[in-house]
Amino acid sequence: QEVSVPCSVDVATCGDFHSVKWYRESQRVFVYSELANLERSEGSARFVLSSNETQAGLKISSLHLADEGLYRCEITYLEINEGCPVVQYVNLTVLAAPEYVEILLEDGRTSAAIRNVSRIGPFNEDTIVTLLCRSGGGRPVPRIEWWNGSHTLEGELVATQEESGAMTGINRLQVVLTRQDLNAQWQCRVNSPALHSPLVANLRIDVHVKPANVTLTGLDTAVTEGTAVVVYCVAEGARPAATITWYNDSSPLQKSAVETTQLQVSASNILSRHIFRADGTFSTKSRLIFTLNRHDHRRYITCRAGNTVTDDLHQKPVQASQLLRVEYAPMVAVSPENVTVNETMDVLIFCTYDANPVTLTSVQWFKDDVEIIIDGPHKYEGATVDQPALLLKKATRDDAGAYSCRLTNAVGTGQSENVAFISVQYPAEVRLTMEPELPVNELERPNVTLNCQVVNGYPPVLLGVRWYLDGELLKELPDCPVNETITAFSMYDEDLCDVDPSKLLLEYVGRSFQGNYSCEGMNAAGWGPSSDVETLVIYYPPGNTTLIFEPDVVVKDEPMTLTCGVSDVGQPAVTQYRWTRNGHVIPEISDAQWNVSQVTLNYQANYSCTPVNEAGEGETATVEVEVYAGPTFIERLPPTSGALSDAADATKLSCRVECYPLCQIDWFRNGLPIRESPMYTVVDSFVPENVKSVKSTLSFNMRMWSQAKLDPIVDTANYTCTSTDNVVGDGVSSTTFFTVEYAPTNTVIDRPTIEVEEGSIAGHLECSASSYPLANYYWQYNHQIIGNGQRLALDYGLSRDKTGEYSCVAHNQHGNSSAKAFINVVYKPECSITLREMEGKTRLICEVKANPKLVDFTWMLNNSTLTTDIVHMGLQSILTIDGPPPVSGVYYCYVNNSVGLATPCEINVEGGLLAKLGDENIIIIAIIAAAIVVILVVCIVLLVICRRQRADDKCKSFLSTHL
Repeated sequence: QEVSVPCSVDVATCGDFHSVKWYRESQRVFVYSELANLERSEGSARFVLSSNETQAGLKISSLHLADEGLYRCEITYLEINEGCPVVQYVNLTVLAAPEYVEILLEDGRTSAAIRNVSRIGPFNEDTIVTLLCRSGGGRPVPRIEWWNGSHTLEGELVATQEESGAMTGINRLQVVLTRQDLNAQWQCRVNSPALHSPLVANLRIDVHVKPANVTLTGLDTAVTEGTAVVVYCVAEGARPAATITWYNDSSPLQKSAVETTQLQVSASNILSRHIFRADGTFSTKSRLIFTLNRHDHRRYITCRAGNTVTDDLHQKPVQASQLLRVEYAPMVAVSPENVTVNETMDVLIFCTYDANPVTLTSVQWFKDDVEIIIDGPHKYEGATVDQPALLLKKATRDDAGAYSCRLTNAVGTGQSENVAFISVQYPAEVRLTMEPELPVNELERPNVTLNCQVVNGYPPVLLGVRWYLDGELLKELPDCPVNETITAFSMYDEDLCDVDPSKLLLEYVGRSFQGNYSCEGMNAAGWGPSSDVETLVIYYPPGNTTLIFEPDVVVKDEPMTLTCGVSDVGQPAVTQYRWTRNGHVIPEISDAQWNVSQVTLNYQANYSCTPVNEAGEGETATVEVEVYAGPTFIERLPPTSGALSDAADATKLSCRVECYPLCQIDWFRNGLPIRESPMYTVVDSFVPENVKSVKSTLSFNMRMWSQAKLDPIVDTANYTCTSTDNVVGDGVSSTTFFTVEYAPTNTVIDRPTIEVEEGSIAGHLECSASSYPLANYYWQYNHQIIGNGQRLALDYGLSRDKTGEYSCVAHNQHGNSSAKAFINVVYKPECSITLREMEGKTRLICEVKANPKLVDFTWMLNNSTLTTDIVHMGLQSILTIDGPPPVSGVYYCYVNNSVGLATPCEINVEGGLLAKLGDENIIIIAIIAAAIVVILVVCIVLLVICRRQRADDKCKSFLSTHL
């Protein structure tokens, strides 16, 4: 705003003034002097002079709070008059409207909106909330008030001054939130003399409250077990909505425990629904559907309602409970569960129960699930609705079993959940068994356990057992001093006192333990009868083995018998014999005798036999058999043999003779002994061990031979190896015809050169060579095999491509050699003519294929022979014509060789002008002629078009355009 601060000037009384000075507090802010022509604002341009004859006021534009203060006006008159005031004071007060209003929390954080409706929270009830309403930017200090609906709230006011001079006011309000603050609207109002209407800031506080109350309905009367019940729980006045939890006594009914809770609640059995109330709270209604059983009787079903308020404040949820009354059939139990009596004793069994109502309508007893018919006091007593217990008189073994009872009341029937087992004791009947299974083997030195087992009797546990062998007392167990029975078989043994008497251990059982065993047992009812007899059978192997053979001298190829005997056949008797030869088992022989129909030297060996039965192997008997053999060849000399002439020392002959006692081998050449000859070396050896034989090898000492080679004629001979006699046979001999072998040599073909005209038959070629063994032959042409054998048949017409070299290869295992023949296939010449233009000359070239290649040429033009300008070069003849041919005609080339005259070859040549022009010029002339013909045709077409148009000008224009 703009404001004027007055200052009175009395010119009429005091006269003119020299100057006027304005001060705010002690600081000069404006100077004015008309005489000095001065008007200056000091410190602010907003000050101007507002003057007239009576006033010299100070005008302030755009008033600020800082402009507030005590202003002093000093007037300097030209003349001094005591009655004229020269200093005047004006106190300027500046009012400014507050610029804002905002609501803050105690910690200084602003709300989301400060001038419109805002919401903070949520806060739980009983929470102390401190709110600040702040307004500033104006002057004087604003009046700040808190309102809750239509009434004010008392707060603590605080004022501060800002640097600009504006005042800030704060109203601090601290309240405890209650249910009455639900849905309430709070307002901060700011008033100031500078305001036409108050500034307001609205606030809503989201208050959370726990449930106000809980009610439970649906359980008003007693319920029969198994009945489905619907119970409702309603929680009122909660914000946020309450969570309802159901309890059976202290056990919560939750989804995780649905199937195990006694109320058998399933997820679909509990249904909750929330209803929003006008005050912002919720009403939650939960429905529980469950089936009651007897365990729920006199329990409390409880509904608890809680929300985040009860959780945060650690308060107990609001709850309501109701007692459950369940009627159910009897739940029955019998006692005692185990009763043991001797025969003829009485037994009392109790039948207790839990039921609602407790009054019974019937009582039934069962033995092993079969109802007991109580027909009088002779066998049973009790079993009434007043006395459900059962008395069993003079029990027998048949009375043993499982007893149960069944009770009935007004609701239903209950069967005892357990049974009472009645055990009636009587002496034991036993049987004797043995472990392991019989029979047992003496070689294994086994332990045998005798078991005295209860077949019939109660209790089935034996307290003592008497053991008998062949009818005499062997042992009584346990063997304690108080139970000691002194016999010839047993004395008191401290180790046998604390043992299981139903087992008797026989250690390291042998054949002496065989016999008939029996036992009798004692249980809590006394000694029972003796068991049937069981026989202990012990197996043991045969003994005292002998082995002999016949005849005393065993000869090869004659029979032999080996016999295995035993004096103690064992138990059971011997079933088979195990034979070995030199330690190797002979599985195919299992009898006591081993018969060999034809002995070989392999039968000279160490033999053993072992008798075997089911108990194992008996003693082993051994004998050494020596086999005699007359001389017999194992390896004879081959009928024929040989060696390469240059075989060096690799030439050997050998033979091998079987004989025992061993014999000697001698060598002969053409009947003469050679053992002492320096040209040979004889080596004898005895191999192998299992065959008694002599092997003799005759080696040729080639260094002692002429030129260290074998002569194919001189060294061909009969070689013989001969053995000496022994005690069981005559000597033997073997002969081989020895020849000198060599690779093929001197290979020749009977017709080394053949000349044949193409298409003719050449006959055959014959090949021969010298070799031993005889050579085999094959034929080659162009490195390909074309035949086998000494003769190559050429019985077909040969073509010119068969000209060439043919090879015959003779070969055996020692090498090969070859010979060659040449076949020359001749034929008449074949010619062709080509024409060539070279350096302005025409050349006719006649080329020839022929064999032989020596040929003669003759040129002819039409029927005239040409003799000049002809050059012959081997298989080529050239006829040269200077320039183009003068005339047209047919040129012939005649060729012959020693075979004959070839068919003449020819060429047709054009002569005259065309020939002079040449091929290129003729082509150009042809193109020009064709172009002239095309132009003439176009002109004719255009003339026809012009006539049809009948217009000379158009026709001329058309022609000029296109021509």
